[in-house]
Amino acid sequence: MTMNRLRTGILSLSVAACLTLTLGLSANAAEDSAMEETNRQIVSDAFAGWEAGKANVFDLLDNDVVWTITGFNPVVSGIYHGKEDLLSRTVEPFSDRMSEGLSPTVHRVWADGEDVIIHFDGEGRTAAGDVYRNSYLWIFKMDDGVVTEVTAFLDTAAFAALLSRDPAVAR
Repeated sequence: MTMNRLRTGILSLSVAACLTLTLGLSANAAEDSAMEETNRQIVSDAFAGWEAGKANVFDLLDNDVVWTITGFNPVVSGIYHGKEDLLSRTVEPFSDRMSEGLSPTVHRVWADGEDVIIHFDGEGRTAAGDVYRNSYLWIFKMDDGVVTEVTAFLDTAAFAALLSRDPAVAR
């Protein structure tokens, strides 16, 4: 009889532990799902504003963001430390060579945990009068609605070619 009570006690504890773990995981899953949707919506709204010409997606960036442009292009690939570093070395030189801003066409925005993945194409007229086009996949790591890290995939050769133009001559 004592052995049966021991087995019953162990079984009861096991069931209770499983229920506690399952309920805890369910609560965490619900919190993760809500965080994912919030992050996805923040980024989607910023890109919709950019598409409409009413917002700057770079406003989502933390001042200490770490932005990595993948690839091996010596002109643009690498790690940019901080928002000011990114803007001064890529965004501002890019803008200097354009007669109109880059217009994004978003294909899809996904969220997975603290990551938001954006697939989009960008197009705009250069100061020389031709059209710049590129395809992008950016992975944003979010923390409390702010982008703290980015991994950016794009045609770095096309981007570097644009940046190699003399902005004074291009205009």
